Amino acid sequence: MTYFDQDAARAGHPINDWSERVFSYLRQVRRRRGLKRLLDLDEAILEDIGVTRSEVEIAMSLPLSVDAATELRRMSLERRRRFM
Repeated sequence: MTYFDQDAARAGHPINDWSERVFSYLRQVRRRRGLKRLLDLDEAILEDIGVTRSEVEIAMSLPLSVDAATELRRMSLERRRRFM
């Protein structure tokens, strides 16, 4: 009996590649909507969360090919490290 790795067989297939790009795009759009809700919060709540309004705005302005949530976290951590 031979072992057939279905994941390996799908890797590199044009339909799989296309669907991965579509799902990645949709995931980024959904995450951006979540980040956009942060802009509705007041400064005190944003401070409690650990981000600034400008960091959220910068993250929202990044291209969809960039994970804005990850970049927001990176910016926030970098800012906090500078002021320690």
